[in-house]
Formats: sequence, structure tokens, C-alpha cells
Amino acid sequence: ENLGSVQSCLHALQTVVSELSPGWRVRPFGSTANGFATRGSDLDVTCCRCGIQPGCGMPLGVVELQSKLLKALEARTMFEVVEDVRTARVPILRLKFEQSLDVDLSFQNVEPLPNTQLLRAYAALDPCVRNLVILVKLW
Repeated sequence: ENLGSVQSCLHALQTVVSELSPGWRVRPFGSTANGFATRGSDLDVTCCRCGIQPGCGMPLGVVELQSKLLKALEARTMFEVVEDVRTARVPILRLKFEQSLDVDLSFQNVEPLPNTQLLRAYAALDPCVRNLVILVKLW
């Protein structure tokens, strides 16, 4: 997807999250964040508290933040709430940003973040690495 659209979406999400509850941050992960996105890739984002480590469990306030964030995003025209999936193992808000970018917003889902950093480092090694991964991904 368009890098400008991704950055605009992340900025808009962070703005809304910061207004609702200080100490929460929006962190991208997955193919859009690690450099292996292809045309039509969605943006995977997690909303997490600063300083929370993987395996520490869901901190208090996640469910409340998700409810408040749902209402706040519904009130903004740049976001369309497509689906609210609270019964999944990792609850997700499926969004559409500016009618073009699909966004999956999870909460306190920090486990994918180190993997994203590792894959981003591989992609930065050599352009051939990215090309090979994209080839395998599309195969």
C-alpha cells in the first residue's frame, strides 16, 4: 500500500488513542511493517501499553479502551468500522482508513512485534532477500 496512507493512518490512530488514554501506543506489525507487503496487503496494528512485556497477560483497561476507541473511531469520517471481533483469541477491530486501506487493530498483542523487527532486518540486508520472500509469498 501507499506508504503515505499507512503513515497517515498510524498517526490518526495514535492521536485517537492518546486522547482516550495516556500511556497507550499504536505499533504496526506484519508485512506492511516488515517490508514484505504486496499490493492489497492490510495494515496490522496493535494498541499496547508502554513497558508491558509479552506473557504478562491482559492489563486492566484493555476492554474499556477497546469500547471507547470503537466509539471514537465511529465518530471520525476517515475511519469506517467494518467489524468488531471481540470473541476471537486476539480481539480485533477491522477498520477501513480513507476508504482504501484495510486495518486490523488488536489490543495488547505484542507477541508479533519481535518477529516483525527480525523480518525487517532481513529485508534490509539486501534487496534480493525481499524479492525472494515476496516470490515465495506469492507462490
